[in-house]
Amino acid sequence: MKVTRGRFNSLDPVQEMRNQMNSLIDEAVVGRIDQSLASSRVYSLLAIGLGFPDLESYAGFSDGRLIIEMQQALEVCMPDLADYFSEQIAPRLTLTCSFEDFEALFLTAFETNMPVPSAALYEGVHVQQSNRPALILELKGFYRNFGLTMDARGNELEDTLTAELEFMHFLTAKQAQAELEGLPPNAYQRAQRDFLERHLVVWLPLVREEVKAKVATQFFVALTELAEQFVTAHLQHVCCGKLIHRFS
Repeated sequence: MKVTRGRFNSLDPVQEMRNQMNSLIDEAVVGRIDQSLASSRVYSLLAIGLGFPDLESYAGFSDGRLIIEMQQALEVCMPDLADYFSEQIAPRLTLTCSFEDFEALFLTAFETNMPVPSAALYEGVHVQQSNRPALILELKGFYRNFGLTMDARGNELEDTLTAELEFMHFLTAKQAQAELEGLPPNAYQRAQRDFLERHLVVWLPLVREEVKAKVATQFFVALTELAEQFVTAHLQHVCCGKLIHRFS
């Protein structure tokens, strides 16, 4: 699997997973794999939208392709959010500005603190400010448990929102791969629950509030709203057993 924008190294490929699913007879297993892959795609698209812009992602939101992909993925993995997305989020995601203007909007929103204060997409800015090194070590531990390291070429810390979203993208895809191969997915399910409880569900509400207060570009406001709603709903599914698992 090539994780979005390559922030992590050493990810196993799962590109042909859907083709392999054609050989499965158990419809319940196929349904769970579809659900995990759809969750993985949502996390990937959130990371794309909230990462530093590139021409490919800009084109995908400008022509609506990535918005349609998000809608379709939510209908599979989180149908309760699908109407919310189509009515309240999707209309704000279509880009009509130039790529250069979009890049400038991102920098103003999250990087430059000019001409107005920017919002922070780093967990350590919102929580554990006094002990950020410990937070970074904890996140490194999560990633290393699954053989992942940050791509040194990106010069990014482990507590960026995009890195954490991409980690969830990885875990949900690996859960699907385990189910496909007839292996217990428990380790990936537990890791999703623990990571959401300890990190994303804790600080994404703070990001959403700051973005709402500081950022004028509705594209970013909408995506942070969706990210908060999605991680909260995903944790509820994991904890309440709404994601039906093959192994107990």
